[in-house]
Amino acid sequence: MSLSHLSLKCFRNIEALTLEPVNGVNIIYGENGSGKTSLLEAIYYLSHGKSFRTPKHKSIIAHQQEQFVIHGRKKIHDLSIPIGISKTQTGETNLKIQGKASRKISELAQLMPVQIITPESYSLFFGGPKERRKFLDLGLFHVEHEFFFLWQSFNKVLKQRNALLKTKPKNYFDQIKFWDKEFVRLAEEINKLRLAYISRFKQQFFDKMCAELTLVRDLEMTFNAGWKETESLADALEQNFERDARQGFTSKGPHKADFSFSVAGNSVENTFSRGQLKLLLYALKVTQNSLIESETDKQSILLIDDLPSELGEDTKEKVGQLLAHCSSQIFISSILSESISAVVEPMQRELQMFHVKHGNLITR
Repeated sequence: MSLSHLSLKCFRNIEALTLEPVNGVNIIYGENGSGKTSLLEAIYYLSHGKSFRTPKHKSIIAHQQEQFVIHGRKKIHDLSIPIGISKTQTGETNLKIQGKASRKISELAQLMPVQIITPESYSLFFGGPKERRKFLDLGLFHVEHEFFFLWQSFNKVLKQRNALLKTKPKNYFDQIKFWDKEFVRLAEEINKLRLAYISRFKQQFFDKMCAELTLVRDLEMTFNAGWKETESLADALEQNFERDARQGFTSKGPHKADFSFSVAGNSVENTFSRGQLKLLLYALKVTQNSLIESETDKQSILLIDDLPSELGEDTKEKVGQLLAHCSSQIFISSILSESISAVVEPMQRELQMFHVKHGNLITR
């Protein structure tokens, strides 16, 4: 159920490259600028239809080329499913799944659950709630079929409500009251799915994983639905109507949800070291992939860019212990292949090394 083939054309500094990864751990190493992170970026793009490095597609297309092309093969049981995505200079995206054109990135995403850890992934703790919602909803997208459609429907209602708050047409208060019934219905469905997912996330995997890490013992995870637990969302919308009308947007609802971590009442971002936060980040990502795999027939992919960054030898061993719980297909980039031996050893999985230089694969 892994990615068994990857080929790129005109993707950043990679003119043409083909990779046959193993189901276990794939180490991609090379000097800075060699193209190793671009390989991870291509796998991410094949699942998400966007880059984790830039929103500008033109900077991804190789110099003086018209488009980039990414092809892959995803093994699912006895099937080998060809998938592909290309993007032109003008922004036109073409998707193909099993040789058939598709218009929905979500269809690619469903086939390939992909998460990434980069040196910038600390934004999960230090960034705004949006990053944490994205993390939470990625899991829900894969394990709860109705979530994606609920979220799409909710966002349409939210846009309609915000447009009325901004433009304030005649009788807009009555119009908003009409939309609020659907807003509340969809919001409560979304919140119910999120709460159930978090409960399973904690009970089945996360608490067990954290019990092994003395660094994160007694860790508390708190979820905020986007409105107070002690009041109904309908009441919250009514009480905040005047402020929302002044500001021109809706301040309460599942689009404002968040979660946080604390130990003994102190937030982890204020008490944990960078190494401890990195361990917590790995625990979260491994837990998410494990939950997706336990509740679906999909094998997840975990991408780790520049793994040795800010990790001491002791922390590397603990990361290896965490990743040993992970049955996902793993891709790790590093400048030196030797620098991650402490991580790889505890995992005891099939291992393949790929040396990248100037956008080319160097055969050993």
